[in-house]
Amino acid sequence: MLTVCQNHIKNEISKASFVSVIADESTDVPSISQLAVVSRYVLSNEQPVERFWEFTNPPGNNTICIAECIQASLEKVVAKPEKLISQSYDGTNVISGQHAGVKAFIQRAYKNT
Repeated sequence: MLTVCQNHIKNEISKASFVSVIADESTDVPSISQLAVVSRYVLSNEQPVERFWEFTNPPGNNTICIAECIQASLEKVVAKPEKLISQSYDGTNVISGQHAGVKAFIQRAYKNT
């Protein structure tokens, strides 16, 4: 089912003019980091949608680990880097001041963000 849903999302994004990524990281009690990745874009009928892409477990909760997981998710869904025009983050990476680091890391590959 996941593959079917993700293929549908890829198809929608391939037709969209632009896409935005939203990521939220949280760490549970045993200090295991979990990252949710969501895409936001506008369908051909001008309806804005927000689609959950995946949960992933970064190997750590530092800037590089989180940014690499986000980039790996983006590479699966955004075929043309110029389509990504926005990035939004929440969670401990924002609180600890690492937001700029994650954003800068993603901007190296996706220049329009």
